[in-house]
Amino acid sequence: MEQRKKIKFEEMVLSDFIDRLEKGQFLVPSFQRSFVWDPVHISSLWDSIYHFYPIGSILYWKTDIRLHVHRRLGGYYIPDKGKARHNMYSYILDGQQRTTSLLVSFTGGTGRVKEQNRFDFTIYFDATNASFFFQKELYKHKWHAAAAFLVRLGDVPSLPPDYADNLSGVSGFNNTVARNLQQLQCIFKDYHIPMICLQGYDINNVCDIYERMNQNGMKLENLDIIIARNFQNNPTIIEEDFAPET
Repeated sequence: MEQRKKIKFEEMVLSDFIDRLEKGQFLVPSFQRSFVWDPVHISSLWDSIYHFYPIGSILYWKTDIRLHVHRRLGGYYIPDKGKARHNMYSYILDGQQRTTSLLVSFTGGTGRVKEQNRFDFTIYFDATNASFFFQKELYKHKWHAAAAFLVRLGDVPSLPPDYADNLSGVSGFNNTVARNLQQLQCIFKDYHIPMICLQGYDINNVCDIYERMNQNGMKLENLDIIIARNFQNNPTIIEEDFAPET
């Protein structure tokens, strides 16, 4: 019945959202397009968050239906860590590119990016000029900044609140560096991501919603539309059940 359908609006703190991503609590239906964002998009996303600019909402479908076909975020393997299967599942319908970008850059590691076979997504913050950069550029930043001012994003939540104050004796430290580091720590506890949760919808509903959203925004390829329209939840291999090849 239509009355059972619900659209809920909520907010999630950045650190909590990333924690849920790391635990594999959000999945991607197979009718979603693959991860296509390049490093420029990813660093720009973090820069927007750093300046407390809105990055758009994340739309997800919460259901007790376990899709037999779905993808890991960005194709990255997230260990189950021995936890029991969830009774409810959350599938991202809109926001996969942003979500995957946050996850892979925060956790770090290598993956495929367009024409490059391997790319290290580990992202850092340069406190001297408030810029975000990737692992491959780390050596360049060390030319002009002390190592203590180059912070890996994955380490930020565990930094002590007075981290900036403790660096006052490091060469090159000034008020700008202190402010930039304090702002970086602030985003993980004070930046909120708007979330839209759909409940009570069936598979046909969400496939239709996905197609309509993308036709009004970034156009889907013909094959993407066909996959979404003809998606069937047939028993088959589920990607999250297998560790990646080494």
